[in-house]
Amino acid sequence: MKTILRKLLVTILFFSAITSNGQNQAPKIDTKAKKILDELSIKTKQYKTIVSEFIILAENKVAKTKDVQKGKIWIKGAKYKLDIANQIIINDSKTIYTVLKDAEEVQINNADEKKSEDQISPANIFTIYEKGFKYEFVKEEKLKNGSTTIQVKLFPNEPKKKNFHTLILNIDKAKNQVTSFVIFGKDGTQTTYTIKNFTPNSDVADDVFAFNGKSYPKYEIIDLR
Repeated sequence: MKTILRKLLVTILFFSAITSNGQNQAPKIDTKAKKILDELSIKTKQYKTIVSEFIILAENKVAKTKDVQKGKIWIKGAKYKLDIANQIIINDSKTIYTVLKDAEEVQINNADEKKSEDQISPANIFTIYEKGFKYEFVKEEKLKNGSTTIQVKLFPNEPKKKNFHTLILNIDKAKNQVTSFVIFGKDGTQTTYTIKNFTPNSDVADDVFAFNGKSYPKYEIIDLR
């Protein structure tokens, strides 16, 4: 679980040399993929808030391990609250509070907005593709449920600074929304995020992103700022 959250919150999911075979090199410019991502970005940025439930499947076929977790996220600008497994993470745009229920502790860190722009985090999981990637249109496919999905591959411009080499983004064509994305790690892991529901522009109160220490009276507070 710590591995999953580390990938979701800090330096991707969020590092060492890219796989050496070079088969994942994408063209410098793919105009079709760029148009798709630009339109997706424009629509996503129009949302004032996002509330979404998702499933994370982390697999390592070499080690033959598999872990599934369900989560929910609330996003409002640079603020977010993530509730997953036995952890709650609250970012009020200035401070990040990580509540570890099993350990009965709360860790406090500064929110580094500039740094978070370069990493996959709850605040940008729907817009991470906007910076630092080359991209390639893969396919458009009609699914059994009647919807059409568009698939785009992304490759980091600076692979040596990342711990993954490829990201596959799946987009609902009609809704112009991300339905899932898959991250291929250099260590052989494959992490799939499947969006179960996506509700934009719902009424999310600011106090959702406010940490209340009174809710955790017996927890140890560890200030790492």
